[in-house]
Amino acid sequence: MAGIDLLLHNGIIYTMNGQNSKCNWVVVKDGKIQDLGLKEGYKKYENNAIEIIDLKGRTVLPGFYDSHVHLMQTGLNLMSLDLNHIHCIDELLETLNDASKKIEKHEIIRGIGFDEMKTVEKRMPNRRELDRCCPNHPVWINRVEYHMSSVNTLLLSKLNLPFNLEGILRDEKGLPDGRLIGRANTYVRKYIFENTPGSSKKEAIYKAIDFAINKGVTTINALEGGSLYNDSSIQYILDNKNILPIDVKLFYQTTDVMKSIEEGLTCIGGDIFLDGSFGSRTAALKEPYSDGPLIKGILYYTQDELNEFILKAHENDLQISLHAIGERAIDQAIYGYEYAQKQQPKHTRHRIEHFELATDEQITKARELNLVVSMQPAYEYYWGGKGNMYEARIGDRYKRTNRFKKIIQEGICIAGGSDSDVTTMDPILGIHAAVNHPVQENSIDGIDAVKMFTVNSAYAVYEDSVKGSIEKDKKGDFVILDEDIFSCSDKTKIKDIKVLGTIKEGNILLMK
Repeated sequence: MAGIDLLLHNGIIYTMNGQNSKCNWVVVKDGKIQDLGLKEGYKKYENNAIEIIDLKGRTVLPGFYDSHVHLMQTGLNLMSLDLNHIHCIDELLETLNDASKKIEKHEIIRGIGFDEMKTVEKRMPNRRELDRCCPNHPVWINRVEYHMSSVNTLLLSKLNLPFNLEGILRDEKGLPDGRLIGRANTYVRKYIFENTPGSSKKEAIYKAIDFAINKGVTTINALEGGSLYNDSSIQYILDNKNILPIDVKLFYQTTDVMKSIEEGLTCIGGDIFLDGSFGSRTAALKEPYSDGPLIKGILYYTQDELNEFILKAHENDLQISLHAIGERAIDQAIYGYEYAQKQQPKHTRHRIEHFELATDEQITKARELNLVVSMQPAYEYYWGGKGNMYEARIGDRYKRTNRFKKIIQEGICIAGGSDSDVTTMDPILGIHAAVNHPVQENSIDGIDAVKMFTVNSAYAVYEDSVKGSIEKDKKGDFVILDEDIFSCSDKTKIKDIKVLGTIKEGNILLMK
């Protein structure tokens, strides 16, 4: 008998193949699953296996996908100052002052994860506050979902922002107060990325990949480039994707169709922002924000502009993905996809990222157009439910954010992701959040939640014939868990399940 590369046995192996079947052993040769089965069938391979792992009753699932990752940004954030723990402006200023003492004068302080809804003041800091703690260092503080930021006077002076640029918030004298949204926020992000050394970008990519491996992720949909990010990550990933230890499917966040084609890409978009976010009150709603009665959010494209882009990408057989959170933005995406299909009917798997506040009519229309929705369940863990940010921003509408059950019942494929670096790259947390949605009627069972991060995500990028489930001739991608995720006695403890091993095409990347 010819040798094999890897034998896993004595475990609970869920295949996720559509029949919810399971086995207790699997063998991999040349990166692909050669055989799998029950009981003692693995013994015929024991003497010919290069690597044998006794699972000792532990659980194996297909390697996880994360269908929405900003890879370069995730890595850079791992090198930044995490402000997620801050509960008041004074604490923020003290933390920044401490950080300034550890770096060279004029070196930028890059703060991430700041959530003003956790603070006493319920607001972002202004530039004069930041000046008090860091007069000699440029300071850039990002709101947790990056649609708003604050800078100090030193950085503001370096930016040289056009005076009438949209999104510059001003004080009572009409001067910039350091808080930036919309195009002004995009402007500062572009400046920062362009002034980040290439060595730091390379280090960032590998830090993000290592983090993913530790969370059981074997395939990433990397949404790179565009207005909130930087095109340099596109070329780095293209040049190095064949040597990265896990698979990276690249979505170029541009509306330049020919540029994507020239790069040899099959996907375009991702976070092409049709609107913003709830947190920054820039998601485009049909009714005003509950805590901003004159505000309905922002649409960044006209329908005609969007239709033109979608049709051109559709005609060139690119898979398209668009960021849409509020109902008005979701309408725009649906109208655009419908327009393209009327002009040139074809089978596609075009995507909407987030799809958070979709109406019944929009869900039905998404099914009719065979759209995939790429969603981030951990949003509900952090911000959903009674008394949290979603309710503060949109009132009772929080009850219909991220309606996983309704969407699945309608027959729509949900691909699961994190939107890392907005929330941490962690499929286990995503599965937990989908099962434990704070609005009970929106929650789903464990099988459907795991599908979001395995077989559904493979389908979402046309990879379901080679990945996403544990079947013969598919890639040998596995994650080993310390507990059976489907037999967890307390579903509120799913998030505590640990990843013990990550295997990519039979290669052991992590084993604890």
